[in-house]
Amino acid sequence: MNKKNHKILAQIFVLFCSTILFAQQQTAPSNLLLVLDASGSMWGQIQGKNKIVIARQVLKDVLGGLPADARVGLVAYGHRSEGDCEDIELIAPLTAGHTDALTKKIDSLNPKGKTPITGAIRKALESLADDGQPTTIVLVSDGLETCGGDPCALVRDAKESGASFIMHVVGFDIGEVDVSQLECTAQAGGGLYFNAQNADDLAAALDKSVAMPADLPAASLAVEALVDGQLEDVLIKVFDQQSGQVVAQGRTYSSAATNPRYIALPPGTYRIDVDAIRMRGNVQQSVENIAIIEGDTTHKVIDFSTGELAVTITRNGELSDASVRVYHAGTNEQVAAGRTYRGAKTNPRKFRITPGKYDVKIKALEINSGPEVLFQNVAIAARQNAEISHDFETGTLKVGAQHGGALVDAVVKVIHVDTGEQVGQGRTYTSEKTNPRTFELAPGTYRVELHAIKLPGGPKKNLNLTVAAGKTTTGTVEFE
Repeated sequence: MNKKNHKILAQIFVLFCSTILFAQQQTAPSNLLLVLDASGSMWGQIQGKNKIVIARQVLKDVLGGLPADARVGLVAYGHRSEGDCEDIELIAPLTAGHTDALTKKIDSLNPKGKTPITGAIRKALESLADDGQPTTIVLVSDGLETCGGDPCALVRDAKESGASFIMHVVGFDIGEVDVSQLECTAQAGGGLYFNAQNADDLAAALDKSVAMPADLPAASLAVEALVDGQLEDVLIKVFDQQSGQVVAQGRTYSSAATNPRYIALPPGTYRIDVDAIRMRGNVQQSVENIAIIEGDTTHKVIDFSTGELAVTITRNGELSDASVRVYHAGTNEQVAAGRTYRGAKTNPRKFRITPGKYDVKIKALEINSGPEVLFQNVAIAARQNAEISHDFETGTLKVGAQHGGALVDAVVKVIHVDTGEQVGQGRTYTSEKTNPRTFELAPGTYRVELHAIKLPGGPKKNLNLTVAAGKTTTGTVEFE
């Protein structure tokens, strides 16, 4: 896993662990049903320790902290045979007072088989209590469905049928894959998705899942993220408007199953920060004072659609080659770069850029000394076009070197009289192709220094020449 993705995953998990606004009201659910992945991949290791060993210990610790009257059940899959999508077992139905027996059964799980997540969830749903009390279901899996099922659709259908439960999903060392299937399952179940990379992460995720009430208020926030009309993967952080505390988090991915992203929230007023995590630069939008009303879903569309920046560069009115670099305004953070060249296909040079303000630095490539021009705070709006044009005025300076009517090889330096800056250098050689030597310069007066390098004594001569826009100025030095 690369550093950037690891950082994103770590951020997702840390913020998920801060999601419960009503933390002071945390109590263990009266009904807790665990669905545990015991497939063959759980023999994989984290820091030299098998994942199944870590999961066993963490689950036992969680069970040990539950009230004596908590009703706990366990469904496991992939622990009895290889390659069997029916290898799903209700190891313990929802029952109180059997923690010790349950921990022994957890210790006996021996990972072998496949990952029939959908079937395991179905088994869990079939075992829900009929006492009217909501159940918290927590799925712990180190992989995606491998038996062709659709866990998200199953959970969504169960919710629509009136089943009373909330479902959280913990991806345990799941790797760098698209987990939108699991995110969708948690979303459909009204719960959260946690990314757990190690034992501490797993313990924290289970603690949060157990602490979260199973009867959440019937209110939610739906955030849809778009770029140029297409679904975009973003990270959503939800803050309590008054306290500024992070109270919830979600990720949309670019799948219709999770975009819009539905986040269950108690009624109140919130702010969201939305980060387009796959786009270059720090691309974020915020929305303040979002009112969540019990019984309603509040919809927000966050559009990261790009705008177009067109840069046209000319020299004396004709298309000209230049380099173009685009930076976030007031920073050195480059977001785009290119060249205009001299053809109509590339000049103007067009860039698709997310909305914001930018500094645009243009460097002429056809002019000696490469003069630059800077356009600051150029505003780019979504689905709109912005244009920049600049014309560089230049004149042509031709400098020749001769001796007795013959061409002479000389080093030529061109220095701006007013600034003292050397703006050009070259050699004339003894070819008509290079003697006189040609320079393209901004209008002004220049001191031209010539050094005949192959004549006896290496004589030197200077002359001042004035360059006018669109004109050619020629100067020839005769060495005696």
